[in-house]
Amino acid sequence: MNGIGGEPLRDWVVSVDLWGTLITYGDRNAEARWRLREFATVLAEFGHDLPNEQVCKAVMGVRNHTQQRQRATGEQFPVRDQVEQMLTALGLGRNQRLVDVLLIPHTHAVLRACPEVIPGAHTALWALKQAGARLVLTSNTLATPASVTRLILDDHGLTALFDQTVFSSDVGLAKPRREVFDAVAAAAGATVEHVVHVGNSVTTDINGALGAGCRAVLFNPRGKPCPAGVRCITSLNDMPAAVLDTCT
Repeated sequence: MNGIGGEPLRDWVVSVDLWGTLITYGDRNAEARWRLREFATVLAEFGHDLPNEQVCKAVMGVRNHTQQRQRATGEQFPVRDQVEQMLTALGLGRNQRLVDVLLIPHTHAVLRACPEVIPGAHTALWALKQAGARLVLTSNTLATPASVTRLILDDHGLTALFDQTVFSSDVGLAKPRREVFDAVAAAAGATVEHVVHVGNSVTTDINGALGAGCRAVLFNPRGKPCPAGVRCITSLNDMPAAVLDTCT
């Protein structure tokens, strides 16, 4: 956006997805191994010495099911409900003390993945701010609640770049539901017609934003086919110019 005078995005809100758009997912295998190891340890302490295969099937089964449901329908599954479903799958019922203890490894396992900032993120966000845009971080949460996500944002120097944050756990619904994008507009004091959402998922980010009446830019680093009429970028360095083009 170099060479553009004034603040051409003063009347616009730029909503940006987090996972896969601003930061990587990190080492998901390391995350899964640590979660499963901690689950097995806690269960054993509570007198449930179960085979690793059984624990893995229950934990990962619930993880995969809730993730697929969230992406398809926008349902938001509270972290406590997720752990309770895992215990039910293990045939252990709902011991609330056990749930309380398991919530820690369940919600903090992502830190073992060591997610990293995607190149160009800081520069692109600063350019959008300098162009007058109000920035909103708009992120679905599942196993990783807003409180843990904020630790990651702080660690990577991203928190101060955003004027507002909207997490699906706070809304009670997830992208692609239009209520999430309504919440973005409300948080920024704007209407959805003046929101541009940038994300890496056609289903949750692009279709969700367009369905809510927003504009959208697809971050598409792998160069997959792009939806008709949607501006696609393969590098975050191109995000400011793509947002500006989408708004004009």
